[in-house]
Amino acid sequence: MNINPIASYNKNNNQPSFQAVNMKYLERAKKEINGRNTITGHLLTCLEYDVKVFQTISPQDGVDTIKAIRKLLEGNPENWKNWINELVGEFKYLAKKERIEQRREAKKTKS
Repeated sequence: MNINPIASYNKNNNQPSFQAVNMKYLERAKKEINGRNTITGHLLTCLEYDVKVFQTISPQDGVDTIKAIRKLLEGNPENWKNWINELVGEFKYLAKKERIEQRREAKKTKS
């Protein structure tokens, strides 16, 4: 898995916040956008499976990757907006669930 940190600035305090974007999917999206002017459902399905089924990408990394792909698609009439928004919601839910489970495990080890 090839992850690259990308810095973005928080509007409230100008502090950089780092995001982990899966470069494999970002590069694939760039190629598809250059060739077809859109992305395929196959790309999003593969990313979804890597996050939800195979768990080779963390849910938060999936969110960050989708956000990066979404920026590439801005202004494109066929931008898979609904599916992308749905995936972001699912990945955020999984990331929150993962953090809750980690906290429970931490409490168990302290006891």
